[in-house]
Amino acid sequence: MSVWAAVPGKDGGAVDAVRDVLAALMDTGRLRGVLVMMATHDGRSVQPALVTQSARLRHADPLLPVMPIHMARMASLISAHGGGGAPAERKIGIVARPCELRGLVELAKLNQLRADDFFTIGIDCVGTLEAAGWNRWIDADPQARGGYEGALRAGSPEAPAETYRHACTICETPVPWAADLSIHLIGVGDGLLLEARGPEWLPPTLEAGKDLPSRSDVVERLVAGRRDIRQQALDAMQVRMQPASDGVPGLLVEFETCQRCHNCTVACPICYCKECLFRTDTFQHEPRRYFGWADRKGAARLPGDAVAFQLTRLCHVTTSCVGCGMCTSACPADLPIDLLFQTVARRTQAMFDYVAGRSLDDPLPPATFDRKEFVDLGEVHR
Repeated sequence: MSVWAAVPGKDGGAVDAVRDVLAALMDTGRLRGVLVMMATHDGRSVQPALVTQSARLRHADPLLPVMPIHMARMASLISAHGGGGAPAERKIGIVARPCELRGLVELAKLNQLRADDFFTIGIDCVGTLEAAGWNRWIDADPQARGGYEGALRAGSPEAPAETYRHACTICETPVPWAADLSIHLIGVGDGLLLEARGPEWLPPTLEAGKDLPSRSDVVERLVAGRRDIRQQALDAMQVRMQPASDGVPGLLVEFETCQRCHNCTVACPICYCKECLFRTDTFQHEPRRYFGWADRKGAARLPGDAVAFQLTRLCHVTTSCVGCGMCTSACPADLPIDLLFQTVARRTQAMFDYVAGRSLDDPLPPATFDRKEFVDLGEVHR
């Protein structure tokens, strides 16, 4: 059962209050360290860091509305793989947005990290911006930080200036799912509202309180609006993916400008293969192969195998896709990869009644055998 506590507002804004909470948790000695976004020297961006001294948390900035890298990928660097060994006596705190926490759940199921290593600290999120958009906003408005915080507290589906990343505009999870400690700002007028799994994980200086009745109304309104936008966007992409009048599948048309740069695989929290098949000698073709294909068909696309690369990623990723949109942010060709993958994921996840990142207890479909699967496609179950 959740335990609640209110954190008073500070002159430095919500981020100062968050820093105090993190420092108080570290000072209890129960955390081995905290994995959190830290401000760059100019304060215009953030990068992840593992902090082991609470004094260094004065540079932490997990509320800056940019997402340069998925935090679950960083968690896999500092956690035991394969699930072996006894859990550490002291956990690692990880401060992450909802889509990052869901990615952490999926990586745990894929044996890329050990969930027991972490104490999850989730933060509310109405959306993040591309770095260029955030920089334009703060260059044009010195009060941009306050404007974003206001939009966050109001549960605004749109940023006051610039535009949220596309994946954020169709995200249905603005608040963390089942975090050990959630830091709520949506629907909170001032300060922070903490939600913990137990009183032992609240900063010792705070007294237990209760949830704000108005907060759920703000969250539900945001989720409902995003759900409608998401439905429309995925339905529209589903139509685009259908074969064109010339018979070419729409999915192939959408991937036509892929240059197989592999940026999407590097950015994706679910693509964890240490050696990607498409980066091996199997796909390092000799020149004569290209000439052979060109002579046979009259032309050969370069670089080769781009569509095969994306279709393979679709097969590997969609059941665990958490919709973070890091693939689209990393794509130099501006492909709507997140929309394509989420459109496919909507169907693949529905087939298994699976929601990526919902719970560690949900079996991972590709790793689960059920003899009764797909009997409605014509197979006879005996």
